[in-house]
Amino acid sequence: MKPLRDPAPMTNANYTTVPIRCTSCGQQTHKTLESIRQNGGLICNCGAFTKVDLDAFEEEIKKSEADIKDFGRDG
Repeated sequence: MKPLRDPAPMTNANYTTVPIRCTSCGQQTHKTLESIRQNGGLICNCGAFTKVDLDAFEEEIKKSEADIKDFGRDG
């Protein structure tokens, strides 16, 4: 049986940097989906770990990439 979804699909989203805020100290940092996937979430400079919903995170990046790609097209 074939898996429904590749756990780490190679998309531009993997390497797009986005701002993420630490839930503990509030510091904002820029991370890639790939770095968050490797760590299982955000590891802040304050030492706190913030778990990230990777599926939702990736979907939001893909939406943003699609919006950028479509920017300026008539439609």
